[in-house]
Amino acid sequence: MENVLITGAAGFIGSALTEALRTNGVHVTPVDDLSVPDWRPQPDGLQIRDVRTLTPTDLVGTDTVVHLAARKSVPGSFRDQTFEHNVSVDRHVLDVFTNSPARRLLLATSCEVYGQQDGPLGEDAPLQPRSPYAAGKAATEHLAHVYRPLLEAGQQIATIRFFNCFGPYESPDAVVPAFLDAAAEGRPLVIEGDGTQARDLTHIDDTITMLTRILRRRELPHALNCGSGRTVTVRQLADAITVLTGRGTIRHSPPRPNEITSFTADTTLYRRTYGPVPERTLLDALADTRLRRDAARPQTATAIP
Repeated sequence: MENVLITGAAGFIGSALTEALRTNGVHVTPVDDLSVPDWRPQPDGLQIRDVRTLTPTDLVGTDTVVHLAARKSVPGSFRDQTFEHNVSVDRHVLDVFTNSPARRLLLATSCEVYGQQDGPLGEDAPLQPRSPYAAGKAATEHLAHVYRPLLEAGQQIATIRFFNCFGPYESPDAVVPAFLDAAAEGRPLVIEGDGTQARDLTHIDDTITMLTRILRRRELPHALNCGSGRTVTVRQLADAITVLTGRGTIRHSPPRPNEITSFTADTTLYRRTYGPVPERTLLDALADTRLRRDAARPQTATAIP
């Protein structure tokens, strides 16, 4: 049986991945400091600790590390220490992994590292971050290059560039749950800017399917997009939610600083290596998110000091 350690295991993607891997017979060690509130039920056996307290000894018996822990707010990163925090955590994980017996490390980064570029974004596109959050994730990708020559034979590091993953347990300040909650409560759906910005939206179940396929294969690419390869504008998303719920009006607010006009994943490398990208219609994905979100209802996670 494979042993996987997941950081950020109580978060949106981490908790779903923990559940999916355990269902498939994988032994998972979940780690999270609960500093980022999440209302998904915490995984059994959760180690509540700062990722920066991990040591190589903690990875004895671990085959693969999936590092998802991060502060993720793009607009918030202009106001707080997101850049400094994420880079310090990611560097620590790289250092611990390099000096451990674990064989594989999957580092979560983001489509935000691409910045403003036209067309579907392939893994060989230049990194052009436009926020402190994105700059931190680009720094993580460069750090991965720094550490690769230090690896023992058989060790591998991959950076997984997540696009816009959404689903029922996502943080309420993200665009899909924010729009769903606003419609349910009769509040306006507030679009930042003119709404023509396009995003590659991927349902959490599809993201987990893609991740589990990646983990089944021993060889890892240095960088890999994890997205649907399809885009929808924020205005189209808002319109779809008003159709789905039968409620809601749309209001516009000032745009975000350095807003990116479009993110679309080029999924060629994924499809060539792991098979077809899961597909579902936007309305089906939104309906599933709404149904499961309403059934779950948020529970406040307790952060440690």
